[in-house]
Amino acid sequence: MSRIDRSVSNAAVIPVIAGSPAFIVEPEARLATGIIGVNGVALPGFEDVYRQHFEFRRRVYVEQTGQLDPSDLSADGTDRDDDDARSITFAVLENAPEGVRIVGVARTIIKGADGENRPLPVEDFCPELFADDPLALGCVEVSRVIARHERVAMQELIQWHLFALMSAYFSSHHVGRTFAIIEPWLERHLAGVLAISRIGEPRYIEHYLDYNLPVEFDLAGSAARITERNATILGTLAAADGALEYFGRVSRAQRAAAVVDAVPESG
Repeated sequence: MSRIDRSVSNAAVIPVIAGSPAFIVEPEARLATGIIGVNGVALPGFEDVYRQHFEFRRRVYVEQTGQLDPSDLSADGTDRDDDDARSITFAVLENAPEGVRIVGVARTIIKGADGENRPLPVEDFCPELFADDPLALGCVEVSRVIARHERVAMQELIQWHLFALMSAYFSSHHVGRTFAIIEPWLERHLAGVLAISRIGEPRYIEHYLDYNLPVEFDLAGSAARITERNATILGTLAAADGALEYFGRVSRAQRAAAVVDAVPESG
């Protein structure tokens, strides 16, 4: 299991994006979910969020969980690698009192999206599984999935929204077979939320500094499980096609404080 540093709190790793316009159209919404970058480039309006999500990844994987070695970081000191240039990057944003926070991120690495027929990481880390049958272009690996919040129930909700967001994208864009490399302890948790199957045994992966195992997602089965929990969310997210969708409401106290801040001073 990851060498989690309990002295690094979730609050300490969550970036705050000062002045972000993410909730201007829905100022009372609690969460917003959507795509923030495609193939290594931020979508318009998400430049700060996209830049800070790399910092989020660094804080979690290097400082908090020890899943990456500092030597693996990019030249700017963030967790950015060559696979970002062939990935769709998703995010969950929170409308918090101190500003817009990035509380969830994930990426889907799409084989061939960068114009090259490079193997997915799962093919590199588990070569024996694909030696006779390399994955086709359009196959996907889910990677860098992070959900962080001070409240456990909220963190689980954020992770679920990430899965729903990716599932809606998969359904709309007809991707190929979809995989992930996960820690063994995470397998049981994911199996309770999505439809997954183990395709290989755990093995030590130097890049992740830990034992991991390869899994494949049943995309239709996973979508069905998400729909069991919320019958309309996949349709809503598919219609948005990556644009921000809003969920929940901020607390009454936060709404009251926003009203006070909006009232101009007399004099």
